[in-house]
This record gives sequence, structure tokens and C-alpha cells, in this order.
Amino acid sequence: MFYKCLNKALEVLTVIILAIITAMVSVEVILRYGFGGSLLITEEFTRYALIWMVFLACSLAVAENSHIRVEFAVNLFKGKAKAWVNLIAQMLFTVFLVFLIVQGSIALPFQLDQIIPTLDISMFWFYMALPVGGALMILNLLPQIWANVLIVIGKVAPPPDEAPTLEGGLGL
Repeated sequence: MFYKCLNKALEVLTVIILAIITAMVSVEVILRYGFGGSLLITEEFTRYALIWMVFLACSLAVAENSHIRVEFAVNLFKGKAKAWVNLIAQMLFTVFLVFLIVQGSIALPFQLDQIIPTLDISMFWFYMALPVGGALMILNLLPQIWANVLIVIGKVAPPPDEAPTLEGGLGL
């Protein structure tokens, strides 16, 4: 239930950010080509909003297990061996995300005094996307890690192997 609510909130927030970016860029295009003027904040705001949107959407991709990965190597394994390979990959991903959180957090204090002139906002708030996004990705990765741990220790049977498909692939 917690993950369902969290990810629904992330979906809504991601859609809102995308709608704001789309509206601002559309207004900017109309102003620039229709009236020869422009808003000062559009370029920088959309850039930083896009960064937040990407990190929030990455967390959703982790929750749905839809990140880019090399599946052909994983699919060479079956049963517990496949769960081991997935578990190792997830642990490596977790190490990377912890590194992202730590390094993002180290950079935060240096951004407090750096103000974006056009927005009059501290860069701190935009750099927060790194640790927050990393933490949300780890949070969404935990259930998948736990599922693979249960398979590895024999508490849960591995899912039946599915035949490979060409999901929308060649259109044959």
C-alpha cells in the first residue's frame, strides 16, 4: 500500500512537472515567434524542472523494473541462478545509487549561496534532485531485492520461465 501511494504521488508529480514544462515552452515559442519577445525564466526553469522530472520518473521506472538492462545475459540463467544474477545486478545498482546520494549530498552545501539570477532561487533546490531521486530509486528497488532474496534462500519458488517475445519489435 505504501509503495502504491508513493508511486501514484510520483506519477502525479511527474505529470504536473511535464505539463508545466510543456506549457512554459509553448508560451515561450508563441511569444518569441508571434510577438518577438520572450520570458526570461523559461530556459532555466524548464532545464531544472526537467532534471527533477527525470529523477522522479527514474524512480517509477525502477518500481516497474523497466530500466535499460542487458536481458540476454540474464535470460541465459534459470530459476535460482537467474535470481542470483538479478540480485547481484540490483546490489550493484544500489551501490551506485548510494554513491549518487552521498555525492549529491556533499555538493548541496556548496549550492546554498549560488542563486539563479533569473529565478532568484538557490541552486540547492535543484541539486536536491540527486539525493532525493537516488533515495526514491533505492526505496522502489527494495521490494525487488527482497523478492530475489526469497527466491535465493528457497522461501519462494522462482517464477516460470517465459518464452522470449518480440514485444512490438519487428511488426511481423
